[in-house]
Amino acid sequence: MAIADSYDGFLIDLDGVVWLGHEPIEGSADALNALAADDKPVAFVTNSPRITPAEQARILQEHGIETDRNRVVTAGSTLLTLAREQVGEGAKIYVTGTSGFLSQVADAGFDALPADRWNEAAAVLITGHPQFDYSELKAASMAVRAGAFFAATGRDPTMPMPDGLWPGTGSILAAIETASGRTAIVAGKPERPIFDAGLEVLDLPAGSRVAMIGDRLDTDVGGAQNAGLDGILVTGNDSIPPGTEITPDYEISSLADIVA
Repeated sequence: MAIADSYDGFLIDLDGVVWLGHEPIEGSADALNALAADDKPVAFVTNSPRITPAEQARILQEHGIETDRNRVVTAGSTLLTLAREQVGEGAKIYVTGTSGFLSQVADAGFDALPADRWNEAAAVLITGHPQFDYSELKAASMAVRAGAFFAATGRDPTMPMPDGLWPGTGSILAAIETASGRTAIVAGKPERPIFDAGLEVLDLPAGSRVAMIGDRLDTDVGGAQNAGLDGILVTGNDSIPPGTEITPDYEISSLADIVA
């Protein structure tokens, strides 16, 4: 019996599970389409806010995976929901991130401030991006020290890419927390809000059995288990923190193993 037969639906990470740097991992598209053919609903739940859910869905479709934007839940979308609840729509905020995430900030109605106006920020929202620099570190930490609401998409120190592990949002967040002396609230995995958002997408009856499939023990598997779900670990990206005392419900070498 395939692992998929034990579940009614799945939450599935993207980076390190479906793709590496948006290049599909062998067998992932076939596995996802097999789940769809078997009426096993899927929501893609990712800590990466680099591009919009619509853009992530478009890339999935280009790789032959049947999905739409409503099935992609990002830590960026949950972070913006959290900020709206805390400081209100239209608030002035200081934010770090890619152009794709900044466009989501604007679409959500926030007023994103430049670094030299950090003292006006009601909130500081942190997501990783390749151009992060000292001026952003200074502005973010100063605003946080001044009392701004402080939140981030996640604490993943690395993210899997085709040539190895790149620094993730957690590495940037650690620098800001060190400089500000404060600890951020996390909106993405392993915290509960992003799992709840994924379950809303699945829209399964109460009592349905759902598993999260991810490549990190701490955020994917541990977060899922804390949310009352099973956690399935895709092994092999060498990003598991030493000393992590979490036991996955299953271990697989690739997403293809879920339907094998």
